[in-house]
Amino acid sequence: MIWRSLVTKTSLNVLHRSLIRTFFQSSPIKNTPWYLNPEESSISSSPLTQVEIPKFPTDHPETLENLVLYLANDLGLTDLKIFDMRNKATDDSTEGAYDISDFMIIGTGKSAKHIQKASSELDYYIKHNLHKLPITEGILKSGKLAKYHRRLQRKGKTAPNYSKYDYGSSPNTWVMTDTKTDGIIIHMLTSERRNDLNLEYLWSDPSDKHLYKKSSRRVISDDIFSGVRYFHTSRVAKFDKFNLSSENYINQFSLLMKNHKLDSSTTPLSKLEDHLDLMYASGFPLDFDTLYNYFKTVVESEEFDMVADNLIFLFMKRQKFLHKLVQNYNIQLTDEQLLKLIPLLIIATSQFNNPSFLTMKKITEAPDLNYKDIFSHSSILPQIETFSRIIANSVLDEHRELKRSIDLLLLTVYANRSNWRHFFRVLRFALHRNDYQVLQSGLVLISASDDVKVVSKFEQDYLPLLIIAGIPDELTVHRDKVYRIANGKK
Repeated sequence: MIWRSLVTKTSLNVLHRSLIRTFFQSSPIKNTPWYLNPEESSISSSPLTQVEIPKFPTDHPETLENLVLYLANDLGLTDLKIFDMRNKATDDSTEGAYDISDFMIIGTGKSAKHIQKASSELDYYIKHNLHKLPITEGILKSGKLAKYHRRLQRKGKTAPNYSKYDYGSSPNTWVMTDTKTDGIIIHMLTSERRNDLNLEYLWSDPSDKHLYKKSSRRVISDDIFSGVRYFHTSRVAKFDKFNLSSENYINQFSLLMKNHKLDSSTTPLSKLEDHLDLMYASGFPLDFDTLYNYFKTVVESEEFDMVADNLIFLFMKRQKFLHKLVQNYNIQLTDEQLLKLIPLLIIATSQFNNPSFLTMKKITEAPDLNYKDIFSHSSILPQIETFSRIIANSVLDEHRELKRSIDLLLLTVYANRSNWRHFFRVLRFALHRNDYQVLQSGLVLISASDDVKVVSKFEQDYLPLLIIAGIPDELTVHRDKVYRIANGKK
């Protein structure tokens, strides 16, 4: 019975296969879907799946050919190149690069995930076919990769901005495998990383280096703004972040700041911040001039001001920005540099850039002007005033002019705010230094006030001293106006 049952089942299986074979043989091939006819499938003959095999060097080992074919046909790497490093003459720019191996293979992967998978397959192939234990660098397995991302998320909450970016060197974008066979080393990279590193230039023959050298020539532009100021007939080629020179990075940063002033929509502040992070991560410390110009750009930026709900928040935001800038980039400022930075900080914590703000120049050109609007300033401004006075006492006398400009800014901001208590305090300390030019500036600014009490105080306490020291002819109109206001005549 058992045998009969087996025979019956076997016969049925044979019959079933026979019917299936008969069905497909009798079915027209044109009615069969392409995926049921792999021999006729367009995929196997598609040029997109055919990887060009590079030319092999003379007297190459058989292992090299087998590995290249495996990389192309089995692992799916494209744009394969082989560099023969044997007995190659070196020059100064590539000295030592040819002592690493005999053959360098470079291939492009579709993505970091593709390279991660291909690297594992390559290790398996080398172990079981070449019977060698390869060494692979630059690979992060799935478990370690997940741990890496969790660590970045934790770091992102407290770390400075420059530590949050990978600058194109994210995990598994460049994996190197030393096959330990015939001096063959294999590099697998994503297309972006390969273009950035340009390893071909490093290992190519001197006669072929021009094929891989990145050009920094200026490219002719047919822009419609050609000839208009700030829109030139040529544009600078793409910034090369691997040109490790401070001049290269600083020039690019200056260009970004200029472009931001022209059009903040095409060059937002985030681009400036990213480039600054790139500079710092590349080992270029921020000098004072870069700090000053960057902060000045931010203070004048409409994009930065747009997110502020009110003036107090804007002043505080600018203060915090400068503090964060100095702290995150570890900038050490001298007393002299701090003194130069204070005028910009005064402007940042006031409405000095408001079109209706009355400056000494405006009042001098139109002596009949009077303060109509009240312009706010940060509550920290008196502290900045005290700080500048302390620093000015510790630096050389040659910075007397800089301290005078600081006092002029303070007087202007205080006068527009009608903060006369601090206004007269600045005059008092200037008088202690015998700096009568500051008193002359006070004369111009006080002449635009309608407050009889305030003007009378200046007329009694400071104007006699100015008359003794001598008042320039161009300021006599303001002197006369002060007399009129103090005597109740406007």
